[in-house]
Amino acid sequence: MRNTTYTDLFVRSALYMALAVAMVATLGSLYFSEVNGYVPCALCWYQRILMYPMVGIIIIGLLRMDANLPYYVLPFTLFGQSIATYHYLLQKTTLLGAPTVCRSGVSCITAYINWGGFITIPFLSMTAFFVLTILALIALTSGEPDPDSRRGPPWTAVLGVVLVIGGIFYYLFETAPSAAASLPLTQVAVGDFTPVTTPTPAAGAVEGTDSAGDTADHSAGEQLYLESCAACHGQDAQGVAGLGSDLTVSAQVQEMDPAATLARVRTGIAADDPDNQTGLAMPPSGGRPDLSDADILTIIDYLRNHPTVLE
Repeated sequence: MRNTTYTDLFVRSALYMALAVAMVATLGSLYFSEVNGYVPCALCWYQRILMYPMVGIIIIGLLRMDANLPYYVLPFTLFGQSIATYHYLLQKTTLLGAPTVCRSGVSCITAYINWGGFITIPFLSMTAFFVLTILALIALTSGEPDPDSRRGPPWTAVLGVVLVIGGIFYYLFETAPSAAASLPLTQVAVGDFTPVTTPTPAAGAVEGTDSAGDTADHSAGEQLYLESCAACHGQDAQGVAGLGSDLTVSAQVQEMDPAATLARVRTGIAADDPDNQTGLAMPPSGGRPDLSDADILTIIDYLRNHPTVLE
C-alpha cells in the first residue's frame, strides 16, 4: 500500500519535477555564460532556444490544469535531446566527422568543463532534456494534469518550485566571483612557452620567410585564432566593424610584452576601458576560458607574424 502511495505521489509530481529541471537547466546555462564567461556556440544557442520556453510552458500548463501539457513539452524535449546528443558526440568522438556548424565564433567542440572526464555542458543539456522527456511521458500515460480531479490549480506548488530554485540561483549569482577572478591565470609559466617566430631574413631573402625561403609555420596559432577570435576580429585579424578592433595594428598585441598581453586577454577589456576602440566589452580570455596560457601565447605569436604585419 505504501509503495502505491509513493508511486501515485511521484506520478502526480512529475510535471512539478519537470518544472524544477527546466528551471535548473535554464538558470544553470545563464550562470555558465553570465558568471563564468563561457560564450555559447551555435549548437548551445539552439539548445537554449528549446529549453528556455519550457519554464513558461510548464508553469502556464500547470496553473491551467491543461491535460495537453505533456504534448506541448515533448516536441521541445525530443528535438533538444537530439541536438544535445549530436553536440556531445561531436565533442567526445569522431563518429560524426568535423562540425558542420560553428564555423565561426566559439567552436562546437570547445569543452569549458570536463568533470570526471565525460561531463561537459552538452552532456548536462542532454541529461536535462532526457529527464524532461521521461517526466512528460509519465505525465502523459498517467493523465496528468487531470482537470477533472478535485485538486484545484496548484498555485502553491508551482510558486514553491519557482521560489526555491530561483532563490538558490539568486544566491549563486550574487555570491559568485566575477568571470575574470574565477579564471586560472597561471596555467603555464610564460617562460615555458617557446613561440614559433620568423627568423631575421638573410640578405636577399623574402621577408616573412626563413633563409631557405620556407614560410614560418604558424598554422597552430592560425587555427586557434580562427576558432577563438575570428568571429569578432575577422578572418584576416583586421577587425569587424562594431565588434572587434584590428589586431594587426594593435599596440597591445604587437608591442606589449607577451606576458602583459596574456594578462590583458585573461582579464578582458571593459566597454569603458580607455583602450577599447569599439565600445563593446571583450570577455575574459576572449570568451574562451578553456584556452591555456600556451594557447593564447600561440595566438599572440601568430598575430605578431601575421602576413599583414609583415607587409
